[in-house]
Amino acid sequence: TESKQWYSLRSLQLPEPIYSCGMTISSGYVYIGGGMNATEEPTMSYWKLPWSAIQQSVQSRDSTSSPVTWEKIADSPFNGSSLLLNSKLPVLFGGLDGKARSDIFVYDPTQKRWTAVGNINTECTYPCVIPINSYTVFVCGGSMDNNSCTNKTELLVMC
Repeated sequence: TESKQWYSLRSLQLPEPIYSCGMTISSGYVYIGGGMNATEEPTMSYWKLPWSAIQQSVQSRDSTSSPVTWEKIADSPFNGSSLLLNSKLPVLFGGLDGKARSDIFVYDPTQKRWTAVGNINTECTYPCVIPINSYTVFVCGGSMDNNSCTNKTELLVMC
């Protein structure tokens, strides 16, 4: 039988406790942010960490790794629920703070800012999103402002 073991990567701890956040890897960095903080308030904070720091910690099973510092990037314009890879940039969809949203923002690491790039057709929170390729995103479901959810699906082409 195959043996599995979990390792605590203490050197990679997040800057603050968060949950229901988004995470992606892009251009050699892991980006994480949004979601809720330890006091159950929405957070617009985002950070990035070089993928090489994670690789080093994983290879040594964290035993020889020095603690690393996540780099704070620009706060997002709203508390989004989804972060994914698109054209080598994280993309922010939907809302998480109880307000359904349709606007989409892209983070530009060169400019160090979030920029509005369009809208999805259905305002929602907590949408499920997956990149199809570098410019196409499949969006499914989500929660609506009136405490209902949707079964709508959309294909967003951003080119």
